Amino acid sequence: MAYICIQIIKLMSQSLTNILVHCVFHKSQIAPVIKPEDRQIVNRFVRETCQNLGCPCLIANGPGDHLHLLLALSPTVALSDLVKEVKRLTTRLLKDKDTQFYRNFSWQSGYGAFSVSSKFKDAIYNYIVHQEEHHHNQSSKDEFLLFLRNAQIAKYDDDLFWNNNR
Repeated sequence: MAYICIQIIKLMSQSLTNILVHCVFHKSQIAPVIKPEDRQIVNRFVRETCQNLGCPCLIANGPGDHLHLLLALSPTVALSDLVKEVKRLTTRLLKDKDTQFYRNFSWQSGYGAFSVSSKFKDAIYNYIVHQEEHHHNQSSKDEFLLFLRNAQIAKYDDDLFWNNNR
């Protein structure tokens, strides 16, 4: 009996997770849109930053006014801390890259995060890959509102999110 208990304790000493998160955040209203030539640099930097924080990012992409991430959240990292650090470091990256153009760059303080089933990982990945195409027909705001509806998030203050300059 003692042997069985020891085996169970050994099995339970691991934290095994597969927490996939589709995260979306927008630039502040006063911030410039990220220039097309800087987007790939930002995307690569976000993936590297997430990896360094222990949360592998499968993809980061956006049309310049917002960013989508698909990441595997570590059980030891709070999502809010991860997003805060990604925003802080990408803001610094952009300001260092072009001080004049990005002098007023900042991200909004909020973000959206939506759980993703492993079953739908590839679909979300492909959705993020094709961000430029999606936004030829749909505004960033309409896209985000659709995410909220699909996630059944009903308590939402439109003014608070879209008029937030920080």
